[in-house]
Amino acid sequence: MKKVLFYSILSLSFFAPIFAYTPSDEEKAELTELKGQITQLGEESNLTLWNLYEQARDILPYITDEKINYYITQLRDYSLTKFTTKKDKAKDATEDLKKEIIEEYKTALENAESLSENCYGWYNTLDNLSYAYDFPTALTIAIWYRESSCWYYLPKNGDWPFQITSKDYWNWEISKEIFEQTIKDFLEFSWNKINRYNSKNPDTPILMWYKYFTYDGLYKFAGLYNWLSGWTVYWDIAPANEKYFLEKMPWEYENWKKNWLFLQFLKVLERELENN
Repeated sequence: MKKVLFYSILSLSFFAPIFAYTPSDEEKAELTELKGQITQLGEESNLTLWNLYEQARDILPYITDEKINYYITQLRDYSLTKFTTKKDKAKDATEDLKKEIIEEYKTALENAESLSENCYGWYNTLDNLSYAYDFPTALTIAIWYRESSCWYYLPKNGDWPFQITSKDYWNWEISKEIFEQTIKDFLEFSWNKINRYNSKNPDTPILMWYKYFTYDGLYKFAGLYNWLSGWTVYWDIAPANEKYFLEKMPWEYENWKKNWLFLQFLKVLERELENN
């Protein structure tokens, strides 16, 4: 369906000049119908809605036909507006949960480092993709910090910023497109881990989405992502290296230098509340 929306109007003419285009009443009606299809698809899947936006965004620089350019621009902007409106409502719905967990761990936060500005420089990109994949944005950023200090670069080991060791990357130069792909790879990899665990442990699942998370879910995820204690995905799993999750937590590993996963997660939540 999403391919039909765009490729049905892509009889490209790469040599036509671009002028301000004034659509006819018939073309306006056609666009209204296409926007209705986008609305319907967006109700079914945030990821589909984001993919529609990306597809239009990425193809626009290559379109010189003024009518097609107008159509794709309209659909790009409409897709992004629908996506952003849904995301903003979801973010507002998480405010109380974020305040509760910040209050619960405020003593731990007194021991935490400040949030690295590197971790917030790409916030909108990380937030958009996390919402598209229904994953907590703060956890995406915390993993990026834990694995490569939120640096915008490609580590020489070929595992890229999120250090997915089962993924063999080329050592390219970083770009916005490549960085977005590494985020998508992380999110897909993470959901595969979570879904595998949940399928084997229906009585103790990891319950975690863009709008919902718990300490227990974050703790289990740290084990799945980094290294499992006991080498099993059954029952109440734990990280083999608890410092990966608990460094700088009071009475645990508070004398270490950096926020690791949980405290960095909390620091991102703090910044989100400040900027909401």
